Amino acid sequence: MQALSPSAQKRQKATEALHRRPEQRPVYAQRRIVPQVELRFPLPPTTNALFAFVSGRRIKTPKYRAWRQDAVLRISIANPRPGRIAGLCDVEIFMPPFKGDTDNRIKPCLDAAVEAGIIADDSQSFVRNVKAFPGTEAVQIRMVLTALPVEDGDAAEIVLRTKAGQAPAYIAAQLSLTVGQVETMIAGLRR
Repeated sequence: MQALSPSAQKRQKATEALHRRPEQRPVYAQRRIVPQVELRFPLPPTTNALFAFVSGRRIKTPKYRAWRQDAVLRISIANPRPGRIAGLCDVEIFMPPFKGDTDNRIKPCLDAAVEAGIIADDSQSFVRNVKAFPGTEAVQIRMVLTALPVEDGDAAEIVLRTKAGQAPAYIAAQLSLTVGQVETMIAGLRR
């Protein structure tokens, strides 16, 4: 068998990364699991200014790339370091006063949370509800992500099953919960 060239190895790694499940991305998996995360970053550009078409291809605009890089940096250097939400969550976004459509500012906020590793993906598999509210900040977004709660009876059952050595996926299937809910509960036990 012939060894791959460095460029072929690089392409192979990129292809493998594309086919990896969102929750397996290192930036996400390396954060600790928490039941709630609060983030702050500048107001994003409107959705209409996120992408441009160049030679028939859709690309991110320089303005969007710069904002996203800044937002992810602010999330990453926040003190204390924010954890991640395992599984399904609800999102509340508190926005400063601005002109334009509120809905156009939601997508970039979720994209920043995904890129920073706070949530695995912004699809319906990971984000149940998104609500936008007028905020009290002058120029910043305050975004609160909350994992779905577990009822007391299920929480007690998760504790017992975890102590018995059952896997989170098995517990979730038996209790009709998401794996994220079970992992969040187990992470709370370890604190």
